[in-house]
Amino acid sequence: MRRVSIQWTRTARDQLAELEPKARKGIIEKADRLVASDDPRKGHKPLYGPLAGYFRLTYARYRAVYSVEDETLANGDILMHVKITFIAVGQRKEPDKKDIYRIAEKLVSDGIIPLGGLNDDSSER
Repeated sequence: MRRVSIQWTRTARDQLAELEPKARKGIIEKADRLVASDDPRKGHKPLYGPLAGYFRLTYARYRAVYSVEDETLANGDILMHVKITFIAVGQRKEPDKKDIYRIAEKLVSDGIIPLGGLNDDSSER
């Protein structure tokens, strides 16, 4: 049995809400497709450097940065729980300080979003 949940940090939800409607809809549709994928890590580019362990989802010039956690429960049954957590959403604006990757790196470096884990700032979608 496989169960997939998508979570958005409060920061990512707020950033998503600020996008133009077409971009917001495109990001959400692509995020929803991750639920049906065999492995949400495949098909999207892994990030490197300070964001190693995260992946990017792309819609036009917009990016959503997310992580994936697997959990296998051992109670006789094998249950794969895949948690997809979006940490940041916005435009790629290199070298602007509002570049989505710079924002995501700051969230990780400040410890607001721990590398490879969540804080209590998330909620399931």
